[in-house]
Amino acid sequence: MTTIRVDAAEVAELGVALAETGADLLLMGDPAAERWALGPGDAGPAAEELLGGWRRVRLALGRSLSELGEAGVEAGSLYLDTEAGVSRSLSGGSW
Repeated sequence: MTTIRVDAAEVAELGVALAETGADLLLMGDPAAERWALGPGDAGPAAEELLGGWRRVRLALGRSLSELGEAGVEAGSLYLDTEAGVSRSLSGGSW
């Protein structure tokens, strides 16, 4: 039989780290603003297209990580609440 052990505090900490990473990705500046450094020619538009794609992916990833982080924090908190309730019930306390 398989046993799964969940460390609620680590789940919550992971959630915080994911949410922070997502927020950092969302707050990054727009790299297209630096296009001027490439000067005229084909390189500027090509770099802008590449960076625009990266920006779309970065924003989507940032949103997803933020949502996943929030879910992790909530799950960790629920695990902690459940463990506390089970501990109280086993020691004769009430929920």
